[in-house]
Formats: sequence, C-alpha cells, structure tokens
Amino acid sequence: MVAGINNSMRNSDLNVGVVVPPNKHYKPVLFSDREASDKFTAMNREIKAEQKHYSFEDTKKTPTLVKWLAGITGLGAVALFLFSKFKK
Repeated sequence: MVAGINNSMRNSDLNVGVVVPPNKHYKPVLFSDREASDKFTAMNREIKAEQKHYSFEDTKKTPTLVKWLAGITGLGAVALFLFSKFKK
C-alpha cells in the first residue's frame, strides 16, 4: 500500500452491473373521504393557528422617518404650487 493514500478516500469495490433491489416498497395509506377531510381540516386549523404568531406585517407600523419625509415632500409640493400661483 502506498503511504500517501488516505483509506477513506479510496474507491470501494464497485459492483458494476449488479442490481440491488430496495429493502421495502412504498405502501400508500388509503383514507376514507370523511377521514381525509377531517385530517385536512385539522391540518388547516393547526397551520392557521401557527400563522397567527407570524403575521408581523399587520402589526408593523410605518417608520417615523417615512412619515416625516412624506410630510416634508407634501409641504414642498404645496409650497411650489403656491409659489407658482403668486409668481404670475
């Protein structure tokens, strides 16, 4: 064995052409219509309850700087309008 080769980096024995079947197959679970709709409504209730904790956009206030800039811009527009009216 060469001293400079890391054992964990070596290729393991390759099984070319050998088909290995899976251990088990996916077995779908079937529900009745009533049971499925009950599970769906329960899941929806859980999701909506969790979303109430994360709805920060409804409670977030407009920053004060934005309000001040909007006010100053509005006053500037009114001042320019009045200035142009009196200049004539």
